[in-house]
Amino acid sequence: MKIGSILVFSLLFAAGSAAAYDSLNGLWSKQEFETNRANVTKALADHDEKYKELSGADQKKVAETLDRMEERWQKAGDSGTLSGADQVAMANDQTLLTATLSQATADSRVVCERVQQIGSNLPKNVCKTAGQRRREMIEAQDAAQAGKVEGH
Repeated sequence: MKIGSILVFSLLFAAGSAAAYDSLNGLWSKQEFETNRANVTKALADHDEKYKELSGADQKKVAETLDRMEERWQKAGDSGTLSGADQVAMANDQTLLTATLSQATADSRVVCERVQQIGSNLPKNVCKTAGQRRREMIEAQDAAQAGKVEGH
């Protein structure tokens, strides 16, 4: 159920992002930005499962990006019109934000496997996030390479 809700949110976020783009340059409108900012800020504050694998550094990067985007909208004032340079910067920040949150959502996906235990005929379910599985694989590869280097 959690995986389904994560997938639905990711698809809605991506679809909402695509549908919410300004027809001229692909930017969120001020209202769309404010909605997305509120949703992301709430999810991070609530330690939502969909961003479970978002590192502290990435959380800081997301917060800084949202703050920069907010500053640009405030600078635009009531007209809501961004300068050309601000539009480019906003597009870059929007891409960074979307990529960071999409990766965190993918890494937070829980994957379960049945593992045969030594000394038992009953398999055990082992569930880990995709991010945990990737880190363990990298650690195992590093350990194997370190063993090869020491063996020479």
